[in-house]
This record gives sequence, C-alpha cells and structure tokens, in this order.
Amino acid sequence: MKSYFYFLLPLLLLIVSCEDDDDPVSTEAELSIAFRGEFGEDDLAIQSATYDYPTGEQLKVLLFQYYLSDLELLPADGGDAVRLSDIELIRWMSATEGPVATKTYTVPTGDYQGIRFGLGVKPELNAQDPNNFPADGTLNENEFWNASARYVFAKIEANADLEGDGVFDTPLTYHMGSDALYTTITFTQDFSLDGSNDPQLTIISDVLAALSDGNNTFDISDADQQRVHGGNQAIASDIWNRLANQFELEVR
Repeated sequence: MKSYFYFLLPLLLLIVSCEDDDDPVSTEAELSIAFRGEFGEDDLAIQSATYDYPTGEQLKVLLFQYYLSDLELLPADGGDAVRLSDIELIRWMSATEGPVATKTYTVPTGDYQGIRFGLGVKPELNAQDPNNFPADGTLNENEFWNASARYVFAKIEANADLEGDGVFDTPLTYHMGSDALYTTITFTQDFSLDGSNDPQLTIISDVLAALSDGNNTFDISDADQQRVHGGNQAIASDIWNRLANQFELEVR
C-alpha cells in the first residue's frame, strides 16, 4: 500500500497544481462597432424628423446608406491589418429604426492604432455580377445598376419643402457609385482590446455634412441637381467628396 501511495502522490500534486492555475487568458475579444447616423447636431430619424437646410428649405430624410469595403483594425506594432469584414452595407431606411446600427466582430486582443475602410464597393467586388452572391447577401441585385454602371456605393434620398408651405413634395435622390469614387478612409487613434474592458468604437456619419460642409452647400432648389442616378456621376462627385470627408471615429 505504501508504495502504491508514493506512486499516486506525484499525480495528485499535478492535478492540484492544474486546478490552482488561473484560467487561460483569452486571445480574442468581441468588438462591437456602432454606426451612428446624424443630421447636423441631431440624430438621424428616417421619415419622421423635419430638418432645416442651410439655404432655408426643410427636408425629411427617407433613406441613407453606404457600402464599406475592407473594414480593418490597424495594429499598434505596424503589423498586418486585422480584417473585420470584406463588405458591409450600413443603412437607415425605416421610421422604426434608431440612429445607431451595431455590428460585432471577433478580433485578436492587443494594442491598436486605428481603423481603416474603403467607402464604396472595392473594384474587385464592383466587377462581380450580383448572381455570384446569395439573393439575401450584401451584394445583391437590389443595389446593382447594370453591367456598365455596376453597384450603387451610397444613397441619400429625401423629400424637400422648397416653398415653405409645409408640403414635402420635391423628391431628392442621390445615388452614387463608380470605381473612380471609391475612397479609402483611415482613422488614427490608439485603443486596446483585452476581452473585458474594451472601448466602444462609434463611426459617425452626417447626412447634412454630405450636402453642406459650411462653405459649400449643394443646391437642392436646382431642378437639374435634384436627382443623381447612374450616368450623371459628375454631379455626384460634389456630394461624394463631402460624404467621404465627414466621417468621424469616436472611441470611449
């Protein structure tokens, strides 16, 4: 019996030692990114809110959406970017939706120095036919113009009251997209992920800032500029440049 006890003693000590060890440190974190829609200093409220336009008119926003390609985190050590998603469609289209849409990704823990994405559909995906993707997928035929114009990268749709009579009877439709418009946006801001006390990342987009940057305001009273769709992307570039420049990243 004594020899049998001495044989089991090391095994028992090993088991106790393992039980006393701390739980293994997780190497992954669940990162939630909030996408927030605004109109100036107000929350974006689809179909319900009335917004003042800088030139005196009033608007009701009916739809705001944009594609993001290659959403990535940038490691602090300068290593390879951490890909979160190849393509995302961020959209506000219903009066029942709030101003914030949240998406969650599993990422490595560690220190990061920023986030990067392409605004629009990157060229290699823009060249694809929607039949190559699931009918309920992000790149479906609903956002596809045709074989020459390809995908719609972003949409702003609203109704305007141009006469000040309380009737919102002038439709504004701005659909933008082409490989030439595709824009890479990079935010540099330090943050760390440890799987427990992770910061909240919020990407803010402002419909008003896409139409008016304080110095240049898109003329919604011009009948020739109330609709941008398909071929007339020269007009769209005016809105697109402001749209690409108005994004903000908030880390809390």
